[in-house]
Amino acid sequence: MNRAANDTQQVLDMVQRWAAAEPAGDIEAYDQLLTADFTGVGPVGFVLTSEQWAKRHLGDLHNEKFEVLDPHVRLYGDPADTAVVEAIQRQTTTAMGRDTSGSFRLGLVAVRAGRDWRIAHIQLSGPLIRPGETPSFAR
Repeated sequence: MNRAANDTQQVLDMVQRWAAAEPAGDIEAYDQLLTADFTGVGPVGFVLTSEQWAKRHLGDLHNEKFEVLDPHVRLYGDPADTAVVEAIQRQTTTAMGRDTSGSFRLGLVAVRAGRDWRIAHIQLSGPLIRPGETPSFAR
């Protein structure tokens, strides 16, 4: 396997470890998954630090199902030290007692940390709707 293919697979493996940590509420996993200066932007615009991202599992957030679908990885640098991942995140989730399930567009930036990859930034948008459908905020 060439270096780019190996880096791509490592990034995809890291994304899947993150996707597994979400429904498990595994806040300790974030120590190995997120950079210290991580920012996560939720679908309605809130911004969380790495500590806040992990601690949301200590409150009223419950991911029953969480998956990352059809991820596309682009690598930057020679050798690669940055990766941009675009995918669909689909979740069955409640937050503060409300159903927040849906599919969202996921943008993820990962950086090389030694021999590993870590998530530096996540941005979610959505929920996704079908072409021609009116978004809920416009109804």
